[in-house]
Amino acid sequence: MTTGNGVCRFKNKNQNIKNFTRADGLQGNEFSERSILQTRSGSLLMGGTKGFNIVYPEKIIENKNIPDVLITDFKIFNKSVEPSNENSPLVRNITETKTLTLSHKQSVLTFYFAVMDFTAPEKNQYAYKMEGFDKDWIFSGNKREATYTNLNPGEYVFHVKGSNNDNVWNEIGTSIEIRVLPPWWNTLWFKLIFATAIIFSLVSIVLLRFQRLKNQKLLLEKLVAIKTSELNESNASKDKFFSIIAHDLKNPFSSIIGLSEMLIEEIKSSDNQAIKEYSGLINVSAVRTFRLLENLLEWANTQRGKTSFTPVSLNLNELFNEDFGIFLELAKGKNIQLKNSIRDNLTILADKNMLKTILRNLISNAIKFTHKNGKVEVNAIIENQYLKISIIDNGIGMTKEIIEKLFKIDANLSTRGTENEKGTGLGLILCKEFVERHGGKIWVESEDAKGSIFRFILPLDKKSSH
Repeated sequence: MTTGNGVCRFKNKNQNIKNFTRADGLQGNEFSERSILQTRSGSLLMGGTKGFNIVYPEKIIENKNIPDVLITDFKIFNKSVEPSNENSPLVRNITETKTLTLSHKQSVLTFYFAVMDFTAPEKNQYAYKMEGFDKDWIFSGNKREATYTNLNPGEYVFHVKGSNNDNVWNEIGTSIEIRVLPPWWNTLWFKLIFATAIIFSLVSIVLLRFQRLKNQKLLLEKLVAIKTSELNESNASKDKFFSIIAHDLKNPFSSIIGLSEMLIEEIKSSDNQAIKEYSGLINVSAVRTFRLLENLLEWANTQRGKTSFTPVSLNLNELFNEDFGIFLELAKGKNIQLKNSIRDNLTILADKNMLKTILRNLISNAIKFTHKNGKVEVNAIIENQYLKISIIDNGIGMTKEIIEKLFKIDANLSTRGTENEKGTGLGLILCKEFVERHGGKIWVESEDAKGSIFRFILPLDKKSSH
């Protein structure tokens, strides 16, 4: 009988039906209805959508061969296991393996198997069963693999059987014994050790209780010594820091005194050009000294807990523009291009005075360490609920040794600028404290003679534009 899925042979004697498909040699699986003709010789002509077949019924032989079944491959976590692999559970090829020992971590197993009959392999059938896990045989059709996950520690036997294209089964099939080892904390020896440890611990608790009072006394003495040492170290760091500040304050004041004396002499001689020059130098020195004192006062207030922290919603661009004139004046003295690349609609939740102090110090530093005709840029981008602000310059840069000492109170980083400007590093210490007060972070990216990028991140206002 021709069908839409091959040709069927029906034996009325035993009510047996067998289906023949392209796998048996037909030109296709789809045949036209009743398109069959028996010739005088007994052969059958059957018409399909891709031509026709001539079938000789008397020459069709049943495949009664009982096929062998082999396990051809074994994978753990979808990776084939070979005896040559490191820490492999196989000592020989899986086809020759009869027993297999696995750890509890090797929890995803896949077995591949095959029937050794190639008459029409597409029609071979398979069934498998994990004894100790599966209750019944699992018939997988022509699918030649079986996967198991999370087998509990214990003993198992994996069985697989198969049939040839004429449904002749090898009921014995093949099998492999599997032993899944328990984790170390679930072994008998560990349970014994654990029980012994509990008993020992109970006895020890009683004995240690008497020792505890003595140890507490020693611990208190040690803690007092450690705290005293830390206090002395902190005081020494601050003493060193204030000695640096005092030294750096001395220089600008000496400059102001010297320049003012020279100014007095020039006034007597009525040299207006010299008077103008000395007046400008005095002003620059006074402004730098004022900035140093301003930073010192703010830092001292933070150490005493006197600095109030009042975060409000701020437009970053508007905040920057409030002091842009000051920054521009600093840059103009060295003909440095100061570029503002901050978007108009960026808002953050921050303390206004602290943020202005951070920007003032970082931008002033960038101008200070940039050569004449250089460039300083300020930009900001949004990253993961934070606003990252960057101050970028193409100045003198820093070595790795200098970078490691940044933001440390006890490090003497009195580096001079490109125009011999003096500094103490106090501004960076203040920046770090103010950034961390906001729950942010500050860092620097720099190479010697290749410029620097100071970056810091602050939490975004919930109303910020994305």
